[in-house]
Amino acid sequence: MKYKLAVFDWNGTLLDDAVANVKGTNATLKLLERPPITLERYRETMDFPVTHLYARNGIDPDTYLANSDRLADAFYEAYGKASEASPLRTGTHELLDWLLDNGVTTMILSNYLQEELEGQMAQRHVHHKFKHICGNDRALNKGITRTTKLERLKVYLDKFGYDPTEAFIIGDSFEEIEVGKHLGMLTVSVTWGCFSKERLEKGGAHHMIDNLSALNSILQ
Repeated sequence: MKYKLAVFDWNGTLLDDAVANVKGTNATLKLLERPPITLERYRETMDFPVTHLYARNGIDPDTYLANSDRLADAFYEAYGKASEASPLRTGTHELLDWLLDNGVTTMILSNYLQEELEGQMAQRHVHHKFKHICGNDRALNKGITRTTKLERLKVYLDKFGYDPTEAFIIGDSFEEIEVGKHLGMLTVSVTWGCFSKERLEKGGAHHMIDNLSALNSILQ
């Protein structure tokens, strides 16, 4: 196989937690007396940084930033409870085992908090299947105002000598497409996550898949 490094987003990609994300978002909106949104509305307005999501749903960036600590606490409390029931996407274990059997190094690149990310992975028995797990540090989390996946992935590519032309990145948002294209990686979008399929079609990923099993034929 040509590919030596597989870079996965976690939330909304391998972890099927879009519903839990909506519950966290609605807890945040409720705190500032904004009406709740549906899953469909969430998938049409979700973006990174998350200030864009809230601006599209009635909370201007200045108001969000002025209340960011308590809003983030409300989100994580509601999301954390709801996500306990979020399953892995069907086919996750099979895909990871197939990649490992074919000598592909696996990595998680996530905007979620590192300790929470690793806890979710351990609970679902996939932690050991990844050589690299890269989330956000709680003290340094910049996800509110900017994203950091590109700079964090560049560090890993340089540190471990990975060739981006022998790597692919897969996720449910525009961010993975942008990161992959910037670095010269194969990009794959999934249609079941936090962004609608119609929006992702405009992102220009090399491939779009409706289930994880479709990735095998793409990579071969």
